[in-house]
Parts: sequence; structure tokens; C-alpha cells
Amino acid sequence: MKRFIGIVMVLLFVSNLYAKEEVVYSDVSVAKVNGEDITRAEIERAIDVLAPRTYFHANITIEKREKLVDKALDNVIERKLLSQYANKLGIKASDGEVKEYVAKVAGKLGDKKNFIQALKKANMDYDTFENEIKIDIQMKKLYEKEIKKTYTEAEIKEYYEKNKFKFQEPQKVKVRVVYARNDPTKPDGKSKALKKIKEAELKIKEGAKFADIASKYSDAMSRVKGGDVGYTHKGMLDPAIDKVAFTLKVGEVSEIIEDPKGFYLVNVEEKITPKPITYEETKGKLKKRMISKIEKQRKKELLDKLLKDAKIER
Repeated sequence: MKRFIGIVMVLLFVSNLYAKEEVVYSDVSVAKVNGEDITRAEIERAIDVLAPRTYFHANITIEKREKLVDKALDNVIERKLLSQYANKLGIKASDGEVKEYVAKVAGKLGDKKNFIQALKKANMDYDTFENEIKIDIQMKKLYEKEIKKTYTEAEIKEYYEKNKFKFQEPQKVKVRVVYARNDPTKPDGKSKALKKIKEAELKIKEGAKFADIASKYSDAMSRVKGGDVGYTHKGMLDPAIDKVAFTLKVGEVSEIIEDPKGFYLVNVEEKITPKPITYEETKGKLKKRMISKIEKQRKKELLDKLLKDAKIER
């Protein structure tokens, strides 16, 4: 898990990258956290951070933004609670730290003109910008104090040794597929698809190469590669063909397989048996996974406690 997200840098850059319909930011209070106001303006800034990660394109309408209001409010409430908790612990941002952070942000945005424009697009005046920076710095320090976890090499290796059974490269099969699509918009879509797959099956039984038949008969994109879908492990293929693919012997071709989308023929070209993943191969990913798990748990426990004791008015 990453440290608590600092929104200032994210906010300024996504505001420049993503187009949005004009939104009027208001200082009207829409919620309170332990007596501290949350304004509509804060919600809108939280939406600015969420929207690009949710919609993955540049044009974000007001209607789409409104769908994110509840999530944005939850995020602002969490941020308020964490900031209030940091204040109780005496965690503050010094003037020097704020000045350094401002310089970092301004430097990444280029000149002063770009900096001012970015603030405007993010609907922040300088005082709001500086206050959010202070909270960002608080979040970083709070993460270091309450959430951050490190593991020694010995601890990681001990976990690996105790859980070796989990570190297995799964069985893989290399398959080719012929797919005849059942077109639901046509009354005879199913019968046509069945006729097509039966023709393909007959050609294969007569000695034609599976790859050649896939290239000619298959409706899947893999036809351009002779039906080759590459190496796959259980759960990666459509359920209708996944089970069959792992029961076939190398070189075998399946019977016709039917599902609502159409009909399939499957050919297994190669099987790779499961093998253990060594400690050296996995230790980097394992360390990240262990840290992510414990930090996520610590953050949840902290927020659960803060939410339990908080007075929140929506």
C-alpha cells in the first residue's frame, strides 16, 4: 500500500490534463467532521482527483462528476480525520517544509504563469493551496509514524520458507482455438455457427492442420495467428473451454464445445507442469506484497478507530 495520497500535486496536474465542464466551487458547508466544516469546494477538488482515475478519458461532464460525490465525500472525511489525528499527535508542517514543497510544485509546473493557471484550473487560491500542502506534509509524517512497515531480509525469507506451498508457478497449456460465433441478432445464428464448427471439425479429422483451419473458420481475433492464444493457466480462458483445455493430452483436439456465445474446438500443443518459484525469483515482489498487506491493515484499523469515535454530520 502506498502512503496517504498527497492531493496537491495530483490535483494540479490532473486539472491541467483533463477537460471538465465549468463547475462552481462553493464555500457552503455540506458536512462536518468533529465540528470542522467540509465545503462543496473541497468535495469538488476531491472529485478532480478521482475523475481521471475513474473515467480514463479527457472529457468529464458534470453528470459524471456527480456520480463521484459520495466517494469524494468519504475521501475528504478520511483526510479530515487523519489531519485532526495528526494535530493531536503534534504532527505539523514547518514553514521550511511548506516552502520547499511549494518550490517543488512550482518547479514541476514550470514558470510562475503556469503555476497561477494551474491553481485557477484547480479552483484554489494560494491560501487554500498552502493549507492543502500542510495537510499533505502531515499525511506523509503520519504515514511514517503510524503506518509504515519494513521487513528485514530474514523476515521475508522466513515467511517464504513457511509458505513454500504458495510459491508455485501454475500448470500452463499452450492452446489453439477455433471459435464459431452465435450471432444472437439472427434467428439462424446458432444453426449457422454449429454448421461452421462441424465443417471445421471434419476438415481437422481429415488431416488438415488445426492452425490452417483456425485461420479460415474462426471468428476470434486469434485467427490471424492460426487460433493461437498462447500459454494460459486455469481461470484465464472462457469457462466453457477452460476445463477442457486442461484435460486434453498434448496434440489432442476437443469435441465441439458449446456455450451461449457459440461453439469451440480446442487444440493443446504443449503442457508445462507446475514448478516451484525460488526465493530469489520472488523476494522483491513478496516484500512489496507483505508491506502492502500490513500497511493496508494498519490504515484500516486507524481509520476504523477514528470513524468510531468521530462525530460526522452529512
